[in-house]
Amino acid sequence: MPRYQKLLFLAISFLSLFQTASGQFIKEVCEPPLLANKQSVLYKVGIDLFGNFFSGLLLIKEGNNQVTHNIAFLTEVGITLCEYYNKDNKIELKKSSSLFQNKSAHNILAEDISMLIYNIPPLKNKRANKYKSKEGIIFWLNENKQIETIKKRRIINGIEVKMENYQDNIPGVVVFRHKGIKFNMKLTLIKTKDKC
Repeated sequence: MPRYQKLLFLAISFLSLFQTASGQFIKEVCEPPLLANKQSVLYKVGIDLFGNFFSGLLLIKEGNNQVTHNIAFLTEVGITLCEYYNKDNKIELKKSSSLFQNKSAHNILAEDISMLIYNIPPLKNKRANKYKSKEGIIFWLNENKQIETIKKRRIINGIEVKMENYQDNIPGVVVFRHKGIKFNMKLTLIKTKDKC
């Protein structure tokens, strides 16, 4: 057998190891990591923005209709810096204090949090525990079908989100790393409140 045929055969057999049986998008592979069967969650937030470190609190609370969420970034003494709500599967700014008026920072925070609140889109299995959405977002899951890593690749401002130390299906630590801009955020779980 000529050498090029051997190489072609090896390449095809190697790729077949990573293909799925169906190749179809699967719904409900996993549930959104934040607010999994909880009414509200409270995280300590650490933000590193262009070498400056800020800390505070993040409160995510389910709305009265159990479809919407209120999301508030607070100082450590409880002053609201900004508050978001979700509308039509999109997070929008509700109000912001005069201390925090940067529109691009608001957009980045809204996108980061939306990756963890909204229902996970149908996913296609790429490899063991690696899934990809139609939008190109890559998810790595652990053996309990909980999200460990999310990667959203873009030319500018790609995002990698790592989650660990799950407690009752809610990640205890969430780390956001942005590529292209110097913006990183770490969330550490403080408290959850169960649904009544």
